This record gives sequence, structure tokens and C-alpha cells, in this order.
Amino acid sequence: MRSRKTLTAIAKFALVAAASAAAASLWAQVRPETGLLLDAQTWQEEVVTASTGPWPEQGWYQLVPQDKAVDVRSVTPTDPVRSVAADALYFRLPGTELKEGRRAGYRYPERLQQPRMGVDHELTLAGARFSLRVGYVAQGIEYTIGYGGETYRYVLGGAGADHTVVRAIADLDGDRQPDFVIDVDDTVYLLLSTQAQPGTNGPTAHYTEQDS
Repeated sequence: MRSRKTLTAIAKFALVAAASAAAASLWAQVRPETGLLLDAQTWQEEVVTASTGPWPEQGWYQLVPQDKAVDVRSVTPTDPVRSVAADALYFRLPGTELKEGRRAGYRYPERLQQPRMGVDHELTLAGARFSLRVGYVAQGIEYTIGYGGETYRYVLGGAGADHTVVRAIADLDGDRQPDFVIDVDDTVYLLLSTQAQPGTNGPTAHYTEQDS
């Protein structure tokens, strides 16, 4: 017959195991999903070619920067193969929807292709005002964006990052606020306003360009 101490120990172990399982389940439910952002080459060579492999098939969007706009289309790896722009991006984040079609961009993109550091840029997108400030910090390059009476901060790149370009600004998710495609050194970042909270944020998704 098992002793009372043994039974008590087994009961405590069972309670701890149950609590750990519940905590793990809760963590799995609340942890943020990681967005996927791919370039055109990776999309064609890895996702399309291996559409039945580890890559998800649904929920992808193709983003093609154009003159003062971004073309947004819902795509799947099994779509008929067609030529795509070399600078096309492919984005996926479960639960996140983008607005399809030609999304009007900031009308003077050349002003921000190499933003002036430490300068407050007061800008307008489709009648909505927003601000942008870019500066060097110890951890990388800091983007401070203001709209809707709130401020959103992103630190992109890493220590020693020294080059950045604003590739595109457009309302991609349909909330009438600016979204950004930004290069910092060899990494491309997507910042969606619907995924941001006032204060410090991480990028919605990013990818690092491969050395050719």
C-alpha cells in the first residue's frame, strides 16, 4: 500500500503538471503571431515550388510598389504562374486582412527615399495628417510616427545600422492611417498601423535580402 506521503506527492505533482499545461495552453493562445514577409525570388523558388510543403497556402498578399501607390492582391501559391515585379513582396499574418487594389501612396515619395535624420516631417496621406521622424540610436535606426493623436516608435536594424530608405507609404489595411515599407541596411520591414500600439512596437514583418 502506498504511504500517505507518496499519495500526497503524487497529488501535488499532478496539480503542478495540470497548472503547467494550462499555462502553456494560455500562452499559446495569447502569444502574437509572427508575420511572414518574402521577396519575389523566395516566393517563386520556395513557396510556389513547395506549395504542398511547410508553407501555408492561404492568407497571402502580394505587394508591388508603384509610382505613388502600392498594388495589393490576394494570392495563393497555386495561382497560375505569371511574371511578377522583381520588387514584389509577399505578406501573410493570420487574422490580418489588407485592402486589395491600387492603394494610393504618399504623393512625394522622393522626399523620403533618404529621410533627413532628426527632422520632423509633417506629411499628409489621403487627407489624413501624420508625422515622421527618423534618427540614429544605439540599437539601430529609430522611426517615430505620429497619427490619430498617438505616437508609435520602432527601432529597426541593429547596432551600427547606418542606411535607411522609405520604400512606400500607403494605407494597406484600410484604417485610413499610413502603413510603411522601410529598408534598413539589407532588411525590409513592413509596419502596419492596425498591428501597432501607442509606444514602442516591433515591425509587423520583415525579411533580410540575400547576398547575390
